[in-house]
Amino acid sequence: MLKMFSDVDINRPYYDVVFSGSLDLIKGFVIGFIEGNELEGEAIFSDEHHADDEGKFGQLLRLIAVKDKTVRVIICCRFHELISQALEKRKDEIPIAIQSVKKIKGASFGFRYKTFSEEHGEKLKNVFGNLPKGLTMESGYSPEEILNPKAKGIEAYAPLHHYELRARGRVSGLIRSVIDFYGQVEHNSLVELEPIKLEYE
Repeated sequence: MLKMFSDVDINRPYYDVVFSGSLDLIKGFVIGFIEGNELEGEAIFSDEHHADDEGKFGQLLRLIAVKDKTVRVIICCRFHELISQALEKRKDEIPIAIQSVKKIKGASFGFRYKTFSEEHGEKLKNVFGNLPKGLTMESGYSPEEILNPKAKGIEAYAPLHHYELRARGRVSGLIRSVIDFYGQVEHNSLVELEPIKLEYE
């Protein structure tokens, strides 16, 4: 199993590395390399965490990735340099190559949520109002609560609700923190998430 970082390690540098080759072969080689060399790090495969590029080039990159067998991997701590050296020594044996490397400055994702339950509303406000270390809520986030006492008790019979909470916003910060928080909230059926956007140095 890959060694995960503690809270004090979230500031370590991450890189967006594009490999050419099959997904299974690349994933097996990268993970095997990190574990086999007992490196304290990780590799995050973008298809598993919804990471996306900015702008039209990102759209093009995703199409090329399917057509030309390129795989984007988010790698910590410059391990891609060690991986590149290892691949160079075995270039005639292993059909994998690094196409590009970009240092990640940060990441963000947009979200929206809506609920008619006061209990769920309090939980949502708590989750998005108390973000983990390394994250900030961008301006514009302002949960809107609508109370209609006259509708209390009739929700089962009419589209009128005595309570409604809705909000939208954008969370940004360090890539590791963004990915962890995204994974925390993505399975909540009341929350709609946009793909993670990467920002490069």
